[in-house]
Parts: sequence; structure tokens; C-alpha cells
Amino acid sequence: MVKSERMRLGIVGAGEVAWRHAAAAAEVDGLTLVAVADRDPLRAARLAQRHGARAVAGLDEVLAAADLVVLSIPHVYHEELALRAIGAGRLVLVEKPMATTVEACDRMLAAGCFHVGQQGRFFAQVRAAREELDRLGEPLLYTERRSTDYRRPDRPAWFADPAVAGGGIAMLVGVHSIDRACWLLGAPPRAVAGTVAVPDGWAVETSAAATLYLANGRRAHLTLVDSPEFFHETTIVCERGTLTIDPAGCSVDGRRVLAVDGDQEYTTSFRRQYEAILRGDPVATPAEGRDAVAAVHALYRSAAAGGEPVVG
Repeated sequence: MVKSERMRLGIVGAGEVAWRHAAAAAEVDGLTLVAVADRDPLRAARLAQRHGARAVAGLDEVLAAADLVVLSIPHVYHEELALRAIGAGRLVLVEKPMATTVEACDRMLAAGCFHVGQQGRFFAQVRAAREELDRLGEPLLYTERRSTDYRRPDRPAWFADPAVAGGGIAMLVGVHSIDRACWLLGAPPRAVAGTVAVPDGWAVETSAAATLYLANGRRAHLTLVDSPEFFHETTIVCERGTLTIDPAGCSVDGRRVLAVDGDQEYTTSFRRQYEAILRGDPVATPAEGRDAVAAVHALYRSAAAGGEPVVG
């Protein structure tokens, strides 16, 4: 592919998600990765070398080199680095969650325009599901079950540190589930009820269950589980059929309407997000990113109150 040099990309953080970002950017015409920074210079060098970019010392060097800055770093640092990048006049993409607190989200919102990395909206099977919903009538029941593996040996240690991660599974992957439900059902969350499980010896929840009460009266039921077996399935029972989304595609009443390669689609979703940003098309807004963080904190307050609904 012949690429133009219209926009220079810099990535702060060189972990697993940053590698997805870099691989996706390599497929986007008009976007060139030029700089990578990480607290570990060797990690930054490996990722930069893979894509012909430069490994640099930190955010200041990325700001000097790039037009679009991606923050793929531990959650607690999102606010500080986003405010610096926004203040420097750069286009900014903050990985989810937007920040660890609602107050931090509000300060970021006040600083200016940026994007939140809820790239799950750009899965082909999720977009196909949204189109199918238009003909299936009113959604009557929305359920999602999703896993992540907290015990895998390569898990970053900060995932289990509430001061850095902002929470456990609900903050780590639950914000994606919340964003999917709100995007598909067409309204932001109004309140949340649920519970969390913090195993002995852990400082964060590794499993959680929640009911989202959306502003349009619809509800979504989410179950997040710590498991070495990966699963991610959304089922929406509608007036005229049942829709299912999973990593391999989208089905209606058991009939595949779209099949995808799950791992390839994951990287492709990042590519589509970049393409939307470059075109000026809608992606997840900062306000929607704030909604997801607020819903997670409402879940935590609900769990502490015995599962009663809490306004987010």
C-alpha cells in the first residue's frame, strides 16, 4: 500500500494494546507511526523498530514529533498526559477507560476535544448487529457475558492495583460492555445495580454482575467473569427475533448473518477507528467515555449498598 504522510502518529505506552494500535495504523492510508515512548526503553524500541518509527524518551518528544497522540498507558495516567497533549494542540486518542474517576473525566472534558478508545464499536459484527436491530423490533432482553483472565502469567501487575487501574474487571473490560450496551440500545446509563467479587488476597474485583438502567427505559444485564477460557457473547431478545454477537460473528435466530476471524477483527476494529478519526466521522465521545466510567463507579456504590440501584 502506498501511504501519504498527511498525519504523524505517536504512541505513549508499548504494551499489548499499543501493538494492536501500531499494526492497525500500518494499514491506514494517510497515517504514519513516527514515535513510541514507554517507561521501559527496550519495550519502546521493540515496537518502534517493528514499524520503522523512533523510540523516544517520553510524552514531550512524542508531542514534538506527532500530530495524533495515542495514550495506551495505565489508567491513572490518562488524565495528566491527556491534558498535556490537548494543551499542546494535538489530536488525542485516550484508551479506555477515559480516566479512573468521574472528576478526572470532567477535568478532561473541560480541557477540549479528544477521542476515547472504545474501538469495540468498530467490530464488524457489532455494527451488523446494530443494523439488524432496526428490523427486529423492540429489544426485550439484553444480556452479555464476558471473561478476562486475571491469573495469566503475563498479566501486568498494575491490573490488580486499584490506585493505578481504578478498579478491577468492571473498569478494565466492563467499560467496553457498558459502551456496547448503550450504543446498541440507544441511550446512556441512568442508574446501575449490581455486585462485585473480590477474592481473598486481591485488592480489586475479578468478577462482577450489573444491570444498567438506560435513560430510554431499556435495561442491559452484564456478567463479567475471571476465567482462563475466553468468552464474549451478547444476546438481545427482540420482538421479532433473537440476535447474538460473539467473536466469530453475528447471528439472528441461530443463523449467521456475518462471520469474521475474531483475532483479525480485533486489529481491524482499531484500523476502522483510525479511519473514522481521519475522516472526521463519529467515534466514542468524551461524554460517552465519562458515562462508562460513571457507570462503573455507580456499580461499585451499588455493590457496597447491597445491590440497590445507584444513579450514575
